[in-house]
Amino acid sequence: MSKKSVHIIGGGVIGLCAAWYLNESGAEVTVIDKGDLKDGASHGNAGMVVPSHVIPLSSPGMISQGIKWMFDSKSPFYVKPRIDLSLLQWTYKFYKSCNEAHVRRAMPALFRLNEWSKQLYNDFVLRPEFEFDFVQNGLLMLYKTVHQEKEERELAEKAGEIGLEAQVMDATGIKKLEPGIQLDVLGGVYFPGDANLHPNKFMEQLVRALEEKGVRFMTNTEVVDFRTHSGKVKELLFKEGNRIKVDNLLIAGGSWSSRLLKKLGVKIHLQEGKGYSATIKNADIKPNIPSILTEGKVAVSPMGKDLRIGGTLELGGMSTNINKNRLQGIFDNLPKYYPDLKLNLNDINKVWYGYRPCTPDGMPYIDKVKSVENLFVATGHAMMGMSMGPATGKLISEMIIDSKQSMDTTLFGVDRF
Repeated sequence: MSKKSVHIIGGGVIGLCAAWYLNESGAEVTVIDKGDLKDGASHGNAGMVVPSHVIPLSSPGMISQGIKWMFDSKSPFYVKPRIDLSLLQWTYKFYKSCNEAHVRRAMPALFRLNEWSKQLYNDFVLRPEFEFDFVQNGLLMLYKTVHQEKEERELAEKAGEIGLEAQVMDATGIKKLEPGIQLDVLGGVYFPGDANLHPNKFMEQLVRALEEKGVRFMTNTEVVDFRTHSGKVKELLFKEGNRIKVDNLLIAGGSWSSRLLKKLGVKIHLQEGKGYSATIKNADIKPNIPSILTEGKVAVSPMGKDLRIGGTLELGGMSTNINKNRLQGIFDNLPKYYPDLKLNLNDINKVWYGYRPCTPDGMPYIDKVKSVENLFVATGHAMMGMSMGPATGKLISEMIIDSKQSMDTTLFGVDRF
């Protein structure tokens, strides 16, 4: 019996994790990426693995809050005004998803994906070829206002309903958890079950391990079209003019996935959410526990000797411009919570930015496409790609090799809208 052959478009954490589990199942795997696998969205994120993040982006109150943020040049959310049918459709479906019933349906599925990924990261840690500063110190959701405290308490209660441990703490309790750094907060919610890692190290080690296991890589190679026949993808056409035959195809191209799928007659609703981060190497001052500064939606993540600060969500298309106001807004939030952490944009040697694939309902696409027999999709994880990466890779590999599914995937369907 011949091995199953799978080509994966996309060398981010989703594509690489899928390659890992497909390879373990005995499949012949080729990963194709338009870049060099050194600086994608999977490399610049906060590295948080967060079972606590069970509330989808589309939730009650997000519309009104988003409108307020749009008029603040340093706010964490921005939609660039433009005439774009796909954006209008996405916005309408986002609006339709912002209800309590959707949140209740989504919570168990999001928890399962994140918790499962945490368990799979633990499996990676046990292997000698992996050491990526994986630490299970939990996560602090810090707040400074009574209004935000009320919101975080409500979220903690919802988390508790599905079995998540959440500890609401005042400033004194937070200080006991973080005695080594000055804090100026009203309080916070501590999720002890969360973890974090150094994404750059994990990605580098995963690529190296896959190469050693025989996975083929085609980097700096862009797929521009496809040849189909009898409801199947037959060939990939490259920018350079060459082509290769395929048996099974997984599109895990992050924010580029919708453009590729459109060429195959498959429409998914996806918007590119640009995010920024900066890494302070060998940081002298840093917290021990990762945190979210909730009023500003800023992520603060210790990674071994380094400290990474990240945030903002810009729905502005594939713009390469760096919005310095929004970037400065991230840094302005830091000393409000951590008075000793004072950063200025001019002091940062390199600012990273990347595109997070955002769906209207805050749920990823993990599915076999019904209209194309040998086509699979794994994308749409927004800011949660690293947190959901291993579980998504495992889940989509099960679909591709046609084995029993480890969890219900109804909410992740490509044609759910």
